[in-house]
Amino acid sequence: MNLNLQIRTASINDVEHIYNLYSSLSPDDLYMRFFSFKKITEEEIKNLISRKALVTLIAEIDNNIVGEASLYEDGEFSLVVSPNYRKMGIGTKLVEELVNQAMEHKLDKIKFYTLPDNIPMIKIGKKLGFSLKFDEDEVFGIKYIH
Repeated sequence: MNLNLQIRTASINDVEHIYNLYSSLSPDDLYMRFFSFKKITEEEIKNLISRKALVTLIAEIDNNIVGEASLYEDGEFSLVVSPNYRKMGIGTKLVEELVNQAMEHKLDKIKFYTLPDNIPMIKIGKKLGFSLKFDEDEVFGIKYIH
């Protein structure tokens, strides 16, 4: 499948569209992303883009935001892809770009925490060479950047 996929840095103009992406998620999807059934507000997205994250990336197909990934100063990152666009490599592409961003920002590592049920995130971590540590409640992935 040939997707017209573009990955770029998010801007304040994207807040409403990112909010719509999060609003389209099921309670289970939200739980996988936040470890709770929390709904995110437009204000939280605005803070994420403008202050909280080191960088926030979005994935677009035909001008529709289908994924979002944020990297924080401690190297931790978060990722979400629209349910309609999963299993197309979009999450992998976003994480690859986050690794590049981590190198540009001179971070020594990039890491994630996820639930043991989040098989797609675990697969992305394995595919991209993250060291994974499994326990009963969560999976921790880390990749050192040299």
